Amino acid sequence: MAQQKVQLRKIRDFGDNFSDTFQFIRQEFKPLATSFLLISGIFILAYAVVAAMFQQAAFTGLINLITKGVYTNTEVSTILTPTYFLMIGLNILSLTAMRTVVAAYMHHYDTYNASPTAQQVWQIFIRHLLIVFIFSIIRFVLVIAGCFLCFAPGIYLFTVLMPFSNAIVSEDLSIGDAFSRCFDLIKENFWISLAVYIVGFVIFWVCSASVSFSVGLIVGLISYFSTKEVNTTVPIVTGVLSFIQYLFYLIFFISASIHYYNLVEIKDGTGLARRLENLGSNINPNTEIEEQY
Repeated sequence: MAQQKVQLRKIRDFGDNFSDTFQFIRQEFKPLATSFLLISGIFILAYAVVAAMFQQAAFTGLINLITKGVYTNTEVSTILTPTYFLMIGLNILSLTAMRTVVAAYMHHYDTYNASPTAQQVWQIFIRHLLIVFIFSIIRFVLVIAGCFLCFAPGIYLFTVLMPFSNAIVSEDLSIGDAFSRCFDLIKENFWISLAVYIVGFVIFWVCSASVSFSVGLIVGLISYFSTKEVNTTVPIVTGVLSFIQYLFYLIFFISASIHYYNLVEIKDGTGLARRLENLGSNINPNTEIEEQY
């Protein structure tokens, strides 16, 4: 029996968000994973390579600290290098690409009630990547600045601005309009939103850590016994773990996106309006569900 497709625009409670998140991933896994890897995979891979290069330099500095007993300016310069700042930039770009891919995929899914192809996701992705990237940098600066101000403002801004990528992609908003839309959506729904994001992140972290530990141990042992050098093993393990960690971000971003559609439905009721329009038409969202007794 085929399962009913996940309806994005509906009001959900806390538990419904995560049940729908995993149902959506199960139903859409193949086209979603294809779009995710083909489009954002190149950004993730670039970050993993640069992170491995930086880790190797940092590890060399640590070895010097242990062997020499002193950490000189030379070793410090091996940390704060152009590679370090490139890694930070690629980190933001990779997360932006992943957020934009998920938002583009779910926007097409919501609009046409069908799974998009990678090409269709790409067409939406490329139109909105730049503005989402600019917003990501602004959001990053604001959240970091907020965390320095007694931490609470940073948490508040992190929560309020979380739906920005979905708002930009689904509603085709400018940066200023996206700011206003985020505050409008979160109003009176701050605590449930914060709870969803925290639990979503914990689920991502547990899944990522569980798999990363096993894979990292295997890759580390293979690398070490094949090269006999720790300096070679560290960057390889770092690169593999970085790539795996980013793949599991998919769970968090889908959960956050589903919560965005929940907030939109609470605010605008567009999903209910659609269902009312379909009454009496030939569109039946439950045609694939077998009758049960």
